[in-house]
Amino acid sequence: MNYKVVYFTRTENSKRIAEKIANKLSCEIIQVTDDMNWNGPAGYIKAGYYSVQNKSVTISINGNLEGADEFIVVAPLWAGGIPPAIKVLLNTIEMTKVHLVVTSMGSLLKDRTGYKSVSDVVKSKNNEDTIIDELINSL
Repeated sequence: MNYKVVYFTRTENSKRIAEKIANKLSCEIIQVTDDMNWNGPAGYIKAGYYSVQNKSVTISINGNLEGADEFIVVAPLWAGGIPPAIKVLLNTIEMTKVHLVVTSMGSLLKDRTGYKSVSDVVKSKNNEDTIIDELINSL
């Protein structure tokens, strides 16, 4: 099976987790960026607002998504949902080919339907390495 790890990050947590997964799978890692400034407290509030309101953003994909059988998509949790950049990305790939890895301080993703799998890396549970290993073993 050919995997690609795709991630979006605001604080670098999702990047760190994506790198760990890509290293374990020896596969390509691709960053998704958008046209927004999410920095600082104002960026944090704006991020939650954009997520809840399903606001769209323009994304850039740093790599080629073609050739993957399945994707491991790593993204932060913003106000109970995934960031707008990942929502836009998911319009370009089949969700049934996506193993979603959600990073958060303590909450879980609300809408979990349609994905091949969903894993929650929760900082307050200190479960990062356990969740990564469980994901890798399930593939």
